[in-house]
Amino acid sequence: MIHARKIAISALVCAMLIAVQYVFSAVKGVELVTVFFFAFCFSFGAWYGITVAVCYSLLRCFLFGFFPNVTILYLVYYTLFAVVAAVVGRIFSNKSKMAKLISSTLSAILLVIVFSLLDDLITPIVYSYNGKQWQIYIYQSLPVMLTQGISAAVSTLLLFLPLEKVFARVKK
Repeated sequence: MIHARKIAISALVCAMLIAVQYVFSAVKGVELVTVFFFAFCFSFGAWYGITVAVCYSLLRCFLFGFFPNVTILYLVYYTLFAVVAAVVGRIFSNKSKMAKLISSTLSAILLVIVFSLLDDLITPIVYSYNGKQWQIYIYQSLPVMLTQGISAAVSTLLLFLPLEKVFARVKK
């Protein structure tokens, strides 16, 4: 049974992710959606995470444009992201703060790398890139992957524990 509380929490987090992405989209190299969404899924689990992932992905497309590769990428990636973060949360929720922080930071870094790798796979397929175009696309994504990885590491190290604490209080 879906309760109003679940819907309200999911809607608020979805709106928060859209706001975070929109506000920081003008700042190169700063990506905070990862840490906010990771802390949420870590605390609330897969059901909430998948709900928010689908809603966020579609709402993001309404606001920034429906491009086939981006729509597919976001729906696949954020659903996978929600499950991974929920599993990490299940494993590490009762561990020390340091264990939570290390596991979350490493997971966030790996997830942003997966985002780039999925994009390197999905976009060339959707747009029928030939071998050379695909290779160029992958090479151009490497600096972005590095920047996103660094941003995920720094933002998760700084924000994960406070966000997780807030989400744990909301969950009660």
